[in-house]
Amino acid sequence: MTTIRSVLFLALSAVTLSCGGSPDPDTTPPIKASTVEVSIASVTLADDCGTGPTTIPTAPTQIAQARAVDEPAGRSMAKGASMSQAQGDRACEQSSIQLRVENGTTVASTVAIHKIELIDDNGIKVGELTPRAPSRWAADTYQVWDQQVAPSEVLQVSYALSAPSVSRGASYTVRVTIAAGDGERTIEQRTTLEAEASLPPGVVT
Repeated sequence: MTTIRSVLFLALSAVTLSCGGSPDPDTTPPIKASTVEVSIASVTLADDCGTGPTTIPTAPTQIAQARAVDEPAGRSMAKGASMSQAQGDRACEQSSIQLRVENGTTVASTVAIHKIELIDDNGIKVGELTPRAPSRWAADTYQVWDQQVAPSEVLQVSYALSAPSVSRGASYTVRVTIAAGDGERTIEQRTTLEAEASLPPGVVT
């Protein structure tokens, strides 16, 4: 009996190995692929002046400091960031959104905004903003951007936005749906719409 049991055990073991019961010692666990990272640097909610973006990109250290002291996102970062004069001295301030795009992959990727929504304090969608004029910051100015990101490239980009048709002086969550090379994702940032809408340049009342 002992001999028969030993033979049966060896036979079953051989069948198990032939069916993949034992892992291949040369097999390594899959490595998670790098992705295209997109984050909101700042948001300016104001007017629609018919221009491209005009807000100078915020330095990464300024973004970190603003978040560390829990300031309303987009409020402190937009202060003094315009390429024009201070708000009180100009007739129109262009609404815009600034993004940081980092391609952690080894292939070129396309990045585009699908939609931008405004959410109030009750979690209710109260409006949408239309993005246009995608631009990248280079050589201390905005240049036309084809929404392409090269492998391992990091960009500071911006889109001009339509004017928000919501109450001034209130805070909103800006919800952005982004399409990148590795899929679609949603990013959010809270910002305050402070200034009253103003007249376009050249308009006299």
